[in-house]
Amino acid sequence: MSLATDSTSNQEPQPEKVKVHVGAGVKIPLLIISLVALFGALDYAQSLILPIVLAFIMSLTLTPINLWLQKRIYPGISAFLLVAAVTGVLAIGALTLSQPIGAWIDNAPSIGMKLRMRLAELREPVEAVTRASKEVEDIASATSDPEVREVVLRQPGLMNRAATNIGSIASTLVVAIALSYFLLATNRLIYEKIVQAAPKLSDKKRSLTIVNNIVTVVSKYLLTITVINACFGLTIGLIMWLLGMPSPVLWGLAGFLLNYLPFVGSLTGTASGALVGLLTYNQPEWAIAPALAYFTLTTIEGNFITPSILGHRLELNPVAILISIALWGFIWGVAGIIIAVPLLIIIKVMCDNIPALAAFGEFLSGATAAEQANEEPIA
Repeated sequence: MSLATDSTSNQEPQPEKVKVHVGAGVKIPLLIISLVALFGALDYAQSLILPIVLAFIMSLTLTPINLWLQKRIYPGISAFLLVAAVTGVLAIGALTLSQPIGAWIDNAPSIGMKLRMRLAELREPVEAVTRASKEVEDIASATSDPEVREVVLRQPGLMNRAATNIGSIASTLVVAIALSYFLLATNRLIYEKIVQAAPKLSDKKRSLTIVNNIVTVVSKYLLTITVINACFGLTIGLIMWLLGMPSPVLWGLAGFLLNYLPFVGSLTGTASGALVGLLTYNQPEWAIAPALAYFTLTTIEGNFITPSILGHRLELNPVAILISIALWGFIWGVAGIIIAVPLLIIIKVMCDNIPALAAFGEFLSGATAAEQANEEPIA
């Protein structure tokens, strides 16, 4: 026998590779578990992740201005100037709003009492039920053991909660502003790292194209919508001042922030205008004027001004907007509500530029196929 035959006969049989196919019945539960774990991690690590997300959104918003400045001055100086401008605006806003917000907190008991007086007629049925339940409690307490003492746990006061929230907001903003500076100053380095991570030249070109499209579209959208919201806030503040409403500066800031939330922001501002108008004016026709003015301005802005400037290319599905607001509000509270729509825009643009996520991007879109086809791409 030959050596070749012996060596062949002595070789152990190679195990066959078994391909495991994961069906849809297994993929869906795994996907649900992964999403629950992800959202739980986002909630648990809020103090770490929220400043990063805010810095990312802030840097994207300032990217068009930053690129224009970098053509004329050193990148580090342009980033410093932009961050200093944002910090100055936030500081001026905080100092300006500290007095009216403090006055609202101090006058909260009297405001509540006045509101109860104005809504007395609407509250009569509820008060009847409350009085009946109170009588039942009194009867039950009278027949209970006199040796048993009731223990009442008092929650922290409004001022303590406000101080805690202010400290948390300040620390989050400081970290976000510092991180946004480095993102703006090293944007070219980030592009280079993304290109170097791709193995092939074709992959490098494709990655750079996708990143450029995402950054260009998102940054111009966020910057444009921020300017529109700032003008809207100024208009709201001016209208409320002309109507004699208290704290018009606070109304302007509220209008600026609420206008980031389609539908929900308009309803919230209109309801707030009706509530404060009811407390401010005695005549019913004047009491409804702030709510009517707010609703009119949001209708004009949402249906005519913003679509004429941005077009229909980045319109969002109303269902997706409400889900995003509810989700991020549940995870991160007020900050999550404010950044819900900008995050949704970022996700949609990424889906539009990544073929594997095109179906999800189509679900997020609120424009019809004909409107999207007729829209010019944002350059």
